[in-house]
Parts: sequence; structure tokens; C-alpha cells
Amino acid sequence: MRITVGNFLFRTRNALFPLLYLTLFLGGQHVSENAVAMLVAGAAIALLGQAIRILTVGLDYIVRGGRQRKVYADSLVQTGLFAHCRNPLYLGNLLMIIGFGVAANNPWYLGIAMPLFFLGYACIITAEEHYLLGRFGDSYRHYCAQTPRLLPRVAGLCQTLDTFAFNWRRVIVKEYTTLCMTLLVLVLLSSRALNVDARGWQVSGGLIALILLACFAVRLLKKSGRLHAGPLR
Repeated sequence: MRITVGNFLFRTRNALFPLLYLTLFLGGQHVSENAVAMLVAGAAIALLGQAIRILTVGLDYIVRGGRQRKVYADSLVQTGLFAHCRNPLYLGNLLMIIGFGVAANNPWYLGIAMPLFFLGYACIITAEEHYLLGRFGDSYRHYCAQTPRLLPRVAGLCQTLDTFAFNWRRVIVKEYTTLCMTLLVLVLLSSRALNVDARGWQVSGGLIALILLACFAVRLLKKSGRLHAGPLR
């Protein structure tokens, strides 16, 4: 059952998951009266998740999104952050989901949307593990025995960071949409939590415009071929 649900969510997550983010802005209730503290704590957690994603993509990369909206892998990547955690990209996503919820200080998101996110990712991970086990067999069993599913193994992390050349170009090309989304959500949540006036919303609007402009510029450079990540695994 979880495998079937996971495959469905893998195909539809780009359409369904953004709908859950809308609950960040529902209602006027708050979990804590200290909105600023919640905002700072949540932003720190979300940015940590984004940093993990950036490290993952910059050190060693797997092709995301599968093939024809189905789980797929050409090879079993076990280096970079994948040597310390089997799902570092999903770990980053989950931290961002938690961070957004804390920053929003919104009981609707924390009580309904966030558990649905966790359940959804649990099903997706199960579906991916089922596929990888069938494709790579004993190699994947050995990898699972040596590497945690989500909570990363810290031992040897410094050596990994020293060993791999960090590919900033690949980060920009492959991660720009997620990074723009993270910054946009944090700007909107900050404006809401700080209860800014009309001038504050002008500043927020300017930041949003700059983020969207940067995203659009990267997309144009990528489509034109002037900006590319280089060979992938």
C-alpha cells in the first residue's frame, strides 16, 4: 500500500505538495505569542535544510525527478552526502517543512499539513527503496546496512567535505527553483509575522521582485545553454 501511494505521490508531488504550503497563511491563530522568536527559529531550521540540499547537490548529484515521472536511477550513488545519509535531499526538504511551520506559527499547518508532508515523504522513500532494491539488489542492501536512512552519520563528514570539489555551477542550475521558493516563503512569512506596514510591504515586494528576477535570469541562461552544470552521474 505504501509503495503504491509513494509512486503516486512521486508522480504528483510537484502539483500536490505546494497546495499544503498554502496552509502556512491560513487563519489568524498562533501557536506562540512570541512571533519573532518563532520566525527566527523557523527560518534557521529552514535555511539549514536548504544548506543540506545545496551541499548534497554541490558535492555529488543524483538525477532527481525520476524518468517519465517514475522512480528511476542509472546508478547507485554512495558518495558525497549520500555516504552519510541515504536521503539527504529529503532530509533537507523535511527540515524546510518544519522550519516553515515554526516560522509561520500556524496551528493549521503544524497540526494538519506538516504530518501529511511527513506521511507523504515516508511513502515516497518506501517506493524508492523498493525500486532500488529491485534494481541494485545486494549492492543496495549493503548500502542500507552501512548508511542511515535520514539522520546523517557525522563520522567522516569532514573528510567528505575535503575530498569533493564543490560545484557551485551545478548548485545554481539544479537548485535555483528550490532556493527561490525558500527565500520567497521566508520573505512572506517575515512580513506576516512582523505585521509590517505599507512601507514594509513595499520592501518585501522589492525583495520578492529581486528573487523572481534572479530565478528568471538563471532559467534563461540555463535554457540558452550559457549556464550548465556539466556532466552528471
